[in-house]
Formats: sequence, structure tokens, C-alpha cells
Amino acid sequence: MANHQSAVTSTVTDFLNRLGLFEDVTVATHYDADADLYQVLLQTSNPALLIGYHGENLSSLQLLIGQHLHASLGAWINLSLNVNDYRERRESSLRALADSAVARVLATGQPHSLPPLPAGERRLVHMYLADHPQVTTSSQGVGRSRSVVVSPK
Repeated sequence: MANHQSAVTSTVTDFLNRLGLFEDVTVATHYDADADLYQVLLQTSNPALLIGYHGENLSSLQLLIGQHLHASLGAWINLSLNVNDYRERRESSLRALADSAVARVLATGQPHSLPPLPAGERRLVHMYLADHPQVTTSSQGVGRSRSVVVSPK
């Protein structure tokens, strides 16, 4: 795929400027050729509004920018938006949540349901526990109420 790094950077910058909310945002874009992924790191002193509840605003902005890039470039661009390393911190938090669920399941022998999570976060938990020798995971619920259930094997 052709390198569209400048188009990605300018599109993200344009979206943020049009929002008019973040004068102090810096945008850094890196293209990972192995993963065919444009990683966009936003740095700001006020990340909460960009991130939203459990990253909902960040995911929505990523989707909008991805669709805009597709419309303007005629190609789908794999894009990952991150604000102040939020995604790494959230992944670490989800792993800790999964570890505590595993400990509870092993102690009680009963399945344990995690709180409802967005699809991407459920996927992270499933992948994190996929090779665990003593537990298995499944998803249950519908829509925004969908959660991961950790069960003994």
C-alpha cells in the first residue's frame, strides 16, 4: 500500500481544528509497514474529552477519520488513534481485570462475568486469556450490555 502518512496527519489535524476544542494537541503519525497500520499519537493536556467514556469518543473519531480517508483516497487505511498513551493504559487495566476474574474463577470453580465492554476490549480479554490452561472465555449479552464470561475449563 502506498504511504499516506501526510494525508493521515493532515486529516487528523483538520478534524481536531474543526472541532475547535484542542488548541494544544500535537499529532505524531507513524506508519508500521509490517502491520500495514498508521499509528496516530495525540498529545494534549486535556485528554478526557477526546477519549470519552471507556474510549468511546476516541473510537468514534478513529472511525470517522478512517471513513473520511477512504472517501478521499479511495483506499481503506488501517488507523489507530491514541491519546496520551490511553490505549496502553486501558489494555493494562483490562489485563488486571482479567487476571482478577481468573483468580476468582479458580478459587470458586464458578464462572465470572466481567462488566460490559466494547467489542475491541472484549477481544483483548479473549486474546489475553486464549492460551490460559485453566479457564475459557465467551461473550454473552446483547449490544452495549455484552460482556466476557470467564469459566473454568
